[in-house]
Amino acid sequence: MKRILLLIIIMNMVFLGIVFPAGTAAGEENVSESEAEISLEGYGQSALFIITALVDDRLGCEAKLLKTVAATRYAKSGKWKKMEPFLLEVEKLGAPALTWFARPDGSYFTTEKGLVEQNIKDRSYFSRVMAGEAVVGELVVSRSTGKNVAVVGVPVEKRGKIIGMLGASIFLDPFNEQIVKALHLPGNMIFYALDEKGTTALHFRKEYIFQDPTELDSPSLADAVREILQNREGVIRYEFEGKNRDVIYHTSSLTGWRIVLGIVREN
Repeated sequence: MKRILLLIIIMNMVFLGIVFPAGTAAGEENVSESEAEISLEGYGQSALFIITALVDDRLGCEAKLLKTVAATRYAKSGKWKKMEPFLLEVEKLGAPALTWFARPDGSYFTTEKGLVEQNIKDRSYFSRVMAGEAVVGELVVSRSTGKNVAVVGVPVEKRGKIIGMLGASIFLDPFNEQIVKALHLPGNMIFYALDEKGTTALHFRKEYIFQDPTELDSPSLADAVREILQNREGVIRYEFEGKNRDVIYHTSSLTGWRIVLGIVREN
């Protein structure tokens, strides 16, 4: 927690550098566009890495908690009633989420319902975890709750054989609210995150969560998103809602999400 607070303090200092570069104060005449671009690429790069660290820290913490439970004899037993109390503790300590255990056949239990009627064997993340890979940040609509979630999942192994997976379905709306609140974005700043398919995972305007930005009736934004998804990092300008937006983006090595930070220009 102390590390997160330190990151937030540093990030707010960086944001001030972006919005009010040296020699400029709130209420004074705006700096030139070229100066602002230099500020975005300089200070913005630092802020972007800090934002990525903040998001990854919370999602990574969820994965670590699940791995800790997966290593216990209670999880290795494959018995839901033995592991359920530990997953309830994960829910208290981690991001806002529903935790669960899935069997190799795709049937699964959640802390909310116990054994549910649905099956997740056809989920793309399921085969990856059952092959021994941890997944962090895959976006789906939860079959047990109907809510938009980011899945974190780890394998449960016993005597060299994977007997199931532990998962957390992180609810995107409250998770997004936590991140945006922590960022304290200035009025002219924008922030969002896209998964590798272009679906919006996080957004400073929550109504855009889980939307495809290429379908928002802005050819300029659609072209920018395609470029962002084709590259791991960069700087780009596009127009949306009648205003130019200069953004810098970076790819999380943990989730593969493109984390985007930018400035809205008054035309």
